[in-house]
Amino acid sequence: MTLDELYRPVEESLDQVRHAVADLWEDALKLVYGPGANPPKMGGKMLRPALCLLSAGALGAKDLSEFVPMATAMELLHIAALAHDDVIDDSDTRRGQRSLNAQWDNHTAVLGGDYLVARSIGILGHYDNTRVITNAIDSVREMAEGELTHFGQRSSEPTEESCISLSRQKTASLFAVTCSTPGCLTIGEPSRALHNYGHGFGIAFQIADDLLDLTQDPETLGKPACGDIVEGKTTLPLLQLRAALDEEGVQRLATMTGGELTEDDKEWVGTVIESTGVRARTEAVAQGYADDARRSIQDLSPSRYKDTMVGLTEFALARVS
Repeated sequence: MTLDELYRPVEESLDQVRHAVADLWEDALKLVYGPGANPPKMGGKMLRPALCLLSAGALGAKDLSEFVPMATAMELLHIAALAHDDVIDDSDTRRGQRSLNAQWDNHTAVLGGDYLVARSIGILGHYDNTRVITNAIDSVREMAEGELTHFGQRSSEPTEESCISLSRQKTASLFAVTCSTPGCLTIGEPSRALHNYGHGFGIAFQIADDLLDLTQDPETLGKPACGDIVEGKTTLPLLQLRAALDEEGVQRLATMTGGELTEDDKEWVGTVIESTGVRARTEAVAQGYADDARRSIQDLSPSRYKDTMVGLTEFALARVS
């Protein structure tokens, strides 16, 4: 199923979120471009706000419009994290457009991310619910801790556990908070089942994303292909690939860091990902976390919202193929 089809149970509320996020994004950019400017538009899959609304429905919420501000705030946190990540990674492209740090400079891009975090927390404050706010702040803290830990361990030998841990903190933590926070309004506390769903979904999604970086073309990715190799990152598929290559292959992979890849380089990466079995092994790990996510919500009452959340785990993995 396509995302539009999967989003059908929440499409009306999600459309309200989309408009709210676009307005807030425009507010942020016009602080730099000025009131009469025509800044670049935002895009994205809107996965986090969709999951926020779906989680509310899965917990029995009758009026999803009550959760539109919450879903909007979660997407703002995601956009802010992307702005900060692009500065850290020195990325020039995001979602097929020039990243904020490429359009302006690192200083302005970081301030833009900070502004969106502040707007997000301000929106959540309207619920007058401490758990709603602290749940979101916990995610911001965990994302920062993941990045700081990653920098602190740069001299250490990466392991599968460290790769998964980074995915859990930098990606899955926000998915977990996005899914669990509606429980603060429906059941009086963040939902543990939905928190676990978000963690499993987020790790599976990130592993799939890391594999896509090595196997998809730039037009599909919305950013340069094999960017993780150029930036010298150690993702799970790259860790497994280095372990599977012979000495000559490891050396060739190492020479790609910091350079500009040729089409032959990208084709070689795609070929060895398949021939070494790394693609299949990485997909199997992602599948395991997706299965964990589905099991986490199996005891929730049957609903079209729950069914869609199961479908979204399949969508996250299907992007690999």
